[in-house]
Amino acid sequence: MTLTTLEITDWDATGRGVGEYLRHDEKRISVAVPGSIVGERVEAGSLVKNKKKLPRFVARDVSVLSPSPYRVVPLCPHAGECGGCVWQHISYEHQLQVKQERVNNLFAPLCSSTTAFRPIIGCDVPWHYRNKMEFSFSQDLEGKYFLGLFHCQRRRCVLDLKACFLTNEWMAQALQSVKEWWKASGLHAYRPSSNTGSLICVTMRESATFGDRMVILTVSGNPDFALRQHHIDDFVSTLRAAATPERGTLSVILRIRQIAKKMPTQIYEMILFGPDYIRELLEVETKVGTKREMELQISPQAFFQPNSLQAMRIYSHALQMADLRHNDVLFDLYCGIGVFGMFAALEVRMAVGVELSKDSAYDAKTNAARLGISNFAIHCGDVAAVVAKMKQEGTFERPSTVIVDPPRAGLMPQAIDEILSLEPSTIVYVSCNPETQVKDAAELLQRGWTIAAVQPVDQFPHTFHVENILLLHKGL
Repeated sequence: MTLTTLEITDWDATGRGVGEYLRHDEKRISVAVPGSIVGERVEAGSLVKNKKKLPRFVARDVSVLSPSPYRVVPLCPHAGECGGCVWQHISYEHQLQVKQERVNNLFAPLCSSTTAFRPIIGCDVPWHYRNKMEFSFSQDLEGKYFLGLFHCQRRRCVLDLKACFLTNEWMAQALQSVKEWWKASGLHAYRPSSNTGSLICVTMRESATFGDRMVILTVSGNPDFALRQHHIDDFVSTLRAAATPERGTLSVILRIRQIAKKMPTQIYEMILFGPDYIRELLEVETKVGTKREMELQISPQAFFQPNSLQAMRIYSHALQMADLRHNDVLFDLYCGIGVFGMFAALEVRMAVGVELSKDSAYDAKTNAARLGISNFAIHCGDVAAVVAKMKQEGTFERPSTVIVDPPRAGLMPQAIDEILSLEPSTIVYVSCNPETQVKDAAELLQRGWTIAAVQPVDQFPHTFHVENILLLHKGL
């Protein structure tokens, strides 16, 4: 076996170290090295082609020749295999440093000497922080059972999970009970290629403040593989025994995902046990020294930030950066369940939320009504269509501030046009993907905007991901 020595000089888009070696034809080849740290020297037993992604090669059978001073022993027994978190071998302090440098390097070319690059906000407790996790069912050709997260190095391979240090312990424990139920049920894991089998995934959610728990079993909508009533009854009994919290409520949901050729996927939900929501108590500092509290109800399909405690910091800093005034009008775009808009409504004359997801928009409306927030209007639909309708009805007011929190793909060109058509003077752009955020920011700069502040927030310890908040002003 020919060994290849690599100096790790950079990170790739998934958090793997990257090294280069000089091939026999004197061409330099980039190689992704899972589990390595920038500054280390490693030896790879083999290089595997990675056809669809960069770098084009991935190292296998890696041994570390010169370990980094930031290398630590991972807590989790699945470290190096599980795709849930790939940075457990790096000290948390160094993770924060790398994320800070990554954000600063991305945005420095777009910023001026007056831009405020703020220090990253770390997690006080960087373990057991995730409030939601989705675990997949899978079986191999021999019928062996796998239930857990996807393997980080083997495509479409599910790791049979025994422990997880990103979530609270009850999720991993309940997962083992679900697996025992599965084995006794006679049901098979779903195979997308043939639309056969029953079980797709099990999703677990929890409230960090109330202790509420929710377990959602997603199954195939193919009637040939429908669960029988005794399967459902046994599943509920299993979860009531394994996941009932000491405080808070337990909800058990059945989600049926129906797939048909040339037809959009249909999803149906049945409440099997408990309420159809979990509660979360948010404390947000809308202005420095001004703290507000809200008790929200979150339904099964509605989006909520996956790190509840760190989410409160994101909401606080974004709203403080917006510097809201009493007579302002604020638009909350991609508003989800409307957290930014509802808290902003306590400080401004009028807040307007726009959200495509019917489930999230429903949560926003019901929460605002339940909390008596009358100056927050929720619209379900596309921004352009919503604004056109408001103008037609004579209810449109130009916002002074727009908050956007789009999906990882960022803003499409049409979305940027729609935002600028509102003619705000301030944009607060919250993103879980700085790579797409910087592209959108570059487009905004070309159209007369400037970046006033950059605020990274570590919402995902032990992963390569980082949240980032941009404050942009018009024409400064």
